[in-house]
Amino acid sequence: MIHPSISHINDVLPHIDGRTDFIVAHKAGYSVIDYVYALADSFDDPVRIECRGLKFSADGSILARPLHKFFNINERPGTQAHLLDFSRPHTVMEKLDGSMIHPAVIDGEVVFMTRMGRTDVAMKAERHLTPELRTICAGLLMGGATPIFEFTAPDNRIVVRYEESALTLLAVRNTVDGVYWPRSTLEGTGLPIVPAHNGASNGADFTAYARAVLGMEGFVVRFDDGLWVKAKGDDYVLKHKAKDSILQEKNILQLVLSGGLDDVLPLLDEADSDAAKAYRDAVEAGIARTINDLARFVAANENVPQKEFAIDRVRRLPKLMQPLAFTIRKGVDAGEAVRASIIANASSQARVDEFRELHGATWAA
Repeated sequence: MIHPSISHINDVLPHIDGRTDFIVAHKAGYSVIDYVYALADSFDDPVRIECRGLKFSADGSILARPLHKFFNINERPGTQAHLLDFSRPHTVMEKLDGSMIHPAVIDGEVVFMTRMGRTDVAMKAERHLTPELRTICAGLLMGGATPIFEFTAPDNRIVVRYEESALTLLAVRNTVDGVYWPRSTLEGTGLPIVPAHNGASNGADFTAYARAVLGMEGFVVRFDDGLWVKAKGDDYVLKHKAKDSILQEKNILQLVLSGGLDDVLPLLDEADSDAAKAYRDAVEAGIARTINDLARFVAANENVPQKEFAIDRVRRLPKLMQPLAFTIRKGVDAGEAVRASIIANASSQARVDEFRELHGATWAA
């Protein structure tokens, strides 16, 4: 695989002109070109394959070149397992479950960036940017190469739980022509390097092995001829989907109220499972209190004329509970009415916050 030469932003812009799947973001002192979603033809162009966080200076010259876009085994016609020739020289690397980080020089200072630039995650990773590492990164960048790291940490968790914060070197590539340095050269940098695993015999066996791994995301296979592919463990994929389902409160709230949380809990690790169960219990306890309060209120005013109930009595309730009191007075079960109201207003975090009074629980993913 030959990577296209990119020395200026104008080498890239014609290839993404008019496309909504790529973004050009101009920031303080630099610009970013990245893809935001993938269409069927997004990566049919070798230049667009490189649009995974390319950084350019204010004058348009290239600043840094992170990893190119590469694909899962069996995801694309060219990455089908039976077509991968594992007799060719290759390296199998562990796929770490963190954030891709690379340095760049902005206003004369070495800083870290993610695909979209100086994000909160990038600034967290800078706790590893010691004077020694700053010097190494500056030397590589000034010499025309981009070092690329993976940042893993307890406060940057995706699925796999890492006990300590770490910055691991994944690759170094020439910034202009995109050539990746061989692993043997990386070992000479003295930096912590991503672990390598034994080579595979064939695509089918390797895919089966990768799908069966536990406690890690999977593997990246880097062939010496330039082809990169990745393979994720089934356990990781399931846990990632489960984790995604509870990242936003509106999603876990819907799972709690629909009874679907029990299907997700076995896929979560112990800490996430305990947190989800605690949230479920808090939601249910809060709903029970609201149901009891409303049921008692409606029963106590059962014989009050409707006009007096509407004009006087119901206005003594919190605003959210007033329409529920009318609904229950009409004969709808109190539990059914309260749950339906919460579910109907769990479409966004703003709505969840607005109707939180009905259950009182809070979720921190």
